[in-house]
Amino acid sequence: MASFIVLMYLVLVTLHALQIVKLLGRTVEGSDALFANTGLRILADKGGLTSTTTLTDTPTSQEALKCIANCILLKPTVKNYLEELGAVETCCRLLQLAQPSMDTQFLSCRILFFMTVDRNDLVDQLIQQEIASGIQKVLSKNVSLLKSQAPSNVNAPINALTVSGEALKLLFNLMLLKIRNAPDNKDAVAVAEHFEACLMPIYEILFSLPFPEPLPLSAPHSHAIHALMQFPYSVSSSVWVQHPDFVASLGVKPEEAGDYIVNKFIGALDKSIRYLLPNGGPDEDPKAVQEHTTDAVLAPLILTLRVLADGDINLRRSMGKQLLPKDSDRLLPVNQGQSLSAYMIRCSTSTMLPQTRDAVCELLFILCDENPTQFTQQVGYGNAIGFLVNRGIPMEPPQEAAGDEKDKEVNPITGQYISAENNGPSLADMTDEEKEREAERLFVLFERLKKTGVIDVENPIATAMRENRFHEVDSTDSDGSDSA
Repeated sequence: MASFIVLMYLVLVTLHALQIVKLLGRTVEGSDALFANTGLRILADKGGLTSTTTLTDTPTSQEALKCIANCILLKPTVKNYLEELGAVETCCRLLQLAQPSMDTQFLSCRILFFMTVDRNDLVDQLIQQEIASGIQKVLSKNVSLLKSQAPSNVNAPINALTVSGEALKLLFNLMLLKIRNAPDNKDAVAVAEHFEACLMPIYEILFSLPFPEPLPLSAPHSHAIHALMQFPYSVSSSVWVQHPDFVASLGVKPEEAGDYIVNKFIGALDKSIRYLLPNGGPDEDPKAVQEHTTDAVLAPLILTLRVLADGDINLRRSMGKQLLPKDSDRLLPVNQGQSLSAYMIRCSTSTMLPQTRDAVCELLFILCDENPTQFTQQVGYGNAIGFLVNRGIPMEPPQEAAGDEKDKEVNPITGQYISAENNGPSLADMTDEEKEREAERLFVLFERLKKTGVIDVENPIATAMRENRFHEVDSTDSDGSDSA
């Protein structure tokens, strides 16, 4: 009995000691011993991460794992020593325990994520050790808890939601590194097939769990989208065929599954883009764009839609009906208005969202069957030319309005119906304030055009100012004779 008490006392002392180490080790300064070989060996030993220790899952080992994760984050150079101790292999084995605790699942995924950043050789090692089955097991268990709407310890820092997110981040990183280094598309498909078992939990997150509000692209759905983006269409679509019961549980017929996915994703994109861009476009509210990391949020879903459109002609047509301008959208220039297509086209020319801009252009181009003429007709030459030039696709400016019927003729530059165009008031009808605002607007537009590098154009407003053709407006002068 006395020996048991002493043992429990030692365990408790060790636990508290590790908790103190975790607090003191939040900065590198003054914690040199912790990041040295001896300190890391002690932590790895207490966490059961060395190749010579027995796998453990206790409060003490969990605290040691937290210290190790913090060490890697603060000083990435410690990864080499942990690798020598066998931490990568041991973390992989921890995920395959019969009933690993949430803390151990979370920390093992996080440590492996940190360890494998830019390390393709470690990815190969983990694939050989069947890391896919470990990730699939973690995802399935925690997604089931999320679906039950009663996740264990929901208020704890580590719960079913955070564990699922960490596992999905690890999956994304492993697939990204492996596919990026694949010699050809065949090898990339082989990588996706190796992780195919992880697709069902991803689909359960995306289609069985309601999207968060007010921003649908939040965890865990955002992490699921990132992971799904890595799977080629041939692999991701095969899972739907292999699991007809899951499709039926969604109230969808097998032949309608593709449209169901498209509608679900476009609905999430529509809500997200309006929430993230409340003023109507990325260049109208740069502060909101930066605060919400809008570029990183929107681009993965748009790229996922691109994979679907590129893989299935029927899904491409379904997407085109929702994302390309409709007749009602052409009452204005196609990049104006509140429709989803107008938002997308504004994003396609944005200087604030480079990832989203490229993703939108790629998606819209595929929806136009990668036909430059069709692309410019759909989105307007003015919105399309930057993308086409960057892709090295020559395209002469259109000379005539497109359309068969007179009232359906379209301005080829703006995409607007010519019959709906409003040329605006003449200078004589404009107040001095309106003239100043218009001059400022034109100045900004020309400066943006120059920054894109698409065309080298002299800003006429700047030229007029340099040549002294702008004069102070006399408040008593109402005919605008002093304006440029």
